[in-house]
Amino acid sequence: MDINALSKLNMQQKLLVLGVVLVLVLLLDLYAWPGYLSERNTYAGLQSQERSLQAKVLETQAIADHKQEFQNELSSLTGQLNEALTKLPNSADVDKYLVTLNTLSKTAELNVVQVEPNKEVVKGFYAEIPVQLHVTGTYTDIAVFLFKLADLQRIVNVSDINLKVLQQTSTGKTMLDASFLTKIFRFVESPPAAGAKK
Repeated sequence: MDINALSKLNMQQKLLVLGVVLVLVLLLDLYAWPGYLSERNTYAGLQSQERSLQAKVLETQAIADHKQEFQNELSSLTGQLNEALTKLPNSADVDKYLVTLNTLSKTAELNVVQVEPNKEVVKGFYAEIPVQLHVTGTYTDIAVFLFKLADLQRIVNVSDINLKVLQQTSTGKTMLDASFLTKIFRFVESPPAAGAKK
């Protein structure tokens, strides 16, 4: 519609055209505008999701790029854990330790008089298991036994060593009566905090 044509219309016709324009604007406002706003909000949401997904892709790519380093570090830490668990195992394994004591005493040519395991004592993140030992043999035999005990992979402490001369043999060796306390240790896992998720 031309402006010149509008100017030639009478007042009633101008009002009619104005009314039609207002109705069209109102219809646009009622039907088209909410749809546009909805589509615009959906588009903004999709853009936000796209940015979030791109950030996750970059993070995953960074992890993938360093996968070999992570695997090497995990392998190293696993080796260190296994070594630590050899020295400070999760279980007491007292029977296994007693077999080891028997084997070492035979190797060192000691006579075992008494082996007495005592009750486990928990001390924070570890527990100690005392085992009282009473043996007889020469000074050298006892020293060899203690040396072999110290050479075990598992941590073993020896304390309260008490040596007494038992007798002199016909070959000139001095037999000793020895008693000492050995302690082996085990790792104690702390209980999970109350209400903590598994």
